[in-house]
Amino acid sequence: MIIELDDPADPRLDDYCLLNDQAARRNREGEEFFIAEGYVSIDRVVDSGHDLRSVLVTPSRVERITERVPHLSDGDVPLYVMTRDLMAQAVGFDLHRGVVASAWRRAIRTVDQLVASPARRIAVLVGLNDAENVGVISRAARALGIDAILLDPTCTDPYSRRTVRVSMGEVLHVPIARSTDWPDDVTTLHAGGFTTWSMTPADDAIDLWSVRPHELPDRLAIVVGAEGPGLDDATMRATTTRVRIPIDPGVDSLNVGHAAAITFAAVARPA
Repeated sequence: MIIELDDPADPRLDDYCLLNDQAARRNREGEEFFIAEGYVSIDRVVDSGHDLRSVLVTPSRVERITERVPHLSDGDVPLYVMTRDLMAQAVGFDLHRGVVASAWRRAIRTVDQLVASPARRIAVLVGLNDAENVGVISRAARALGIDAILLDPTCTDPYSRRTVRVSMGEVLHVPIARSTDWPDDVTTLHAGGFTTWSMTPADDAIDLWSVRPHELPDRLAIVVGAEGPGLDDATMRATTTRVRIPIDPGVDSLNVGHAAAITFAAVARPA
């Protein structure tokens, strides 16, 4: 299925058009497929069990990608090959990595399905519209023992190209759910046995370092908000506890990705 193409407008490349236009991509991909850019992200597509639709590479990348994904050379997934200049015309910019793939999306879970799963440690992302922050948090979640991620209705697409790339594809290994009624769905988490932490820099919040590992609840949801505004008041009122990471008083706050990773690590530390 190695197919050489010389027309950037070839309809077989429709999955890859306008890669740098986020709104156009969301409309084009819908809930059907997503894009993974670079060798590592494509490796994560394969080892997470997501099915490839196609792969697009420059000629110099053919040997390496078929070595990493052997079934490309003898399976039914098309491997399209184009020169770098033609690829830039097809995708809308110079894709210097020279390797990109399209893969089928998995269905996003509901809050009820998440609560019914074995997940004990989850990250809840509220109002995050920056794909890179979602990618950073997803990578940290995968590395630090978070079992699943729950998104509020306004949170950005976890399968966007930038999220997948920044997470180094690790987001594909983390079960994703999305709330349709936030913050009311906090009650569903509580009914399922979750304690919920609102992460905030407020001085009157509980110091993260004061929470001992043996004191952690069996099921814990760590709730983080967007850069700048942080969590809204309704979310903080709905959750069980407000928790802060103690930092130098001269610093206003931490990047949400850094704050999430610190919290995940603190929760994952041995008793």
